[in-house]
Amino acid sequence: MEINMTLDAPVEFLYHELIESALADIRQQVGKKISWRDLPGYTYEKTWTTGKVAKMHIDSAVPGQKYGYTMTTSDQRFVVEYQLEKKDNTHAILNYFEENYAKDTKTKANQGIGAFMFGWLRKHRFKKMARKMAEQYYK
Repeated sequence: MEINMTLDAPVEFLYHELIESALADIRQQVGKKISWRDLPGYTYEKTWTTGKVAKMHIDSAVPGQKYGYTMTTSDQRFVVEYQLEKKDNTHAILNYFEENYAKDTKTKANQGIGAFMFGWLRKHRFKKMARKMAEQYYK
């Protein structure tokens, strides 16, 4: 999945919001506070309320430019990257990339069906979330 959009907030603010979210997730999951400088290469386990566990690996955290991670579960691997570009002093271009890799044929088929049926909804929700994040700049 790829989403490209212009947001009404500066690049620095949006990057800060992404990183703070990642750091909060690490604090919640690991019980440890780390610095944004420690993010690239950091790996931890994430557990959802459903009991599902994933290995999270922070692939990149380049201030004001990009943040990316790989999440590996028992049956899938998700590679996600947020790239930010400065449009002007108050607008940023967000390029979001997500790739899913299934570990078996059944999971791959389920991913295809889900992408076909719910792809539009997932994109819609992501765009709504990104716009809400940008709106925080003015609050």
